[in-house]
Amino acid sequence: MKTVLLYGDSNTWGYIAGSGGQRFPREQRWPVVLQRDLGDGWEVIAEGLGGRTASVDRPDSEGRNGLPYFLPCLHSHAPIDVVMIFLGTNDVNFMPDDMVAWCVARLVRIARSSQAGPDWTAPRVIVVCPPPFDGHKLGPSYAEMCAEIECELIDLDGIAEYPVANGDVEHLDADGQAAVAAAVARALG
Repeated sequence: MKTVLLYGDSNTWGYIAGSGGQRFPREQRWPVVLQRDLGDGWEVIAEGLGGRTASVDRPDSEGRNGLPYFLPCLHSHAPIDVVMIFLGTNDVNFMPDDMVAWCVARLVRIARSSQAGPDWTAPRVIVVCPPPFDGHKLGPSYAEMCAEIECELIDLDGIAEYPVANGDVEHLDADGQAAVAAAVARALG
C-alpha cells in the first residue's frame, strides 16, 4: 500500500465557501474523493488546517504557520510515498506572490531531506498551486520555483476555481473539491 500526505489549509480541511466556518460533508472533501478515486492501494492522509500558511506566523491566530509542524508531521506519518503541498492562499496576506512560492519551496526542501519516505528515503513531493483568486495568480511564481528546484507541480488554474460566495474569494465549492481530487489522482496514477 502507498501513502500520500496532503498538507494544506482550509481547502484541504473542507471549508465551505461563504459559510462562516462550516465544513463539507466528509464524502465531498477532496481528500476523501481522492481516496475513493485511488482505491484500496493507497492511504490518503489529510492534514488540512484553516488559515495555515507555508511559513508565516499570523498575527491574528496561533498555530497556523505550517513550517514548524511540517517535519514532525512527516515523521509521525512515515513512511510516506508522496507529499502534496497545497498552500499559499493565506500567505498572500503577508507577502508578495513570488515570495509565497519560495516559502513553499522551503517545505519541499524539508520533505526531501526528511527521510520520511520508504526505507528512510525522501518521499516524492508534488506542489499544488492554488487557482487564481482576488487578483492573485500564483501559477507563474510556482512554475518558476518548481522548475528551479525540480519539483512536480499541479497548477489548478483552469482546473478548479474559487467561486465568490458571500464575499469569500479563497475557498473551493463542491465542484472545485472534486476537480482537485481528480487532478491529484491523475498525477498519482
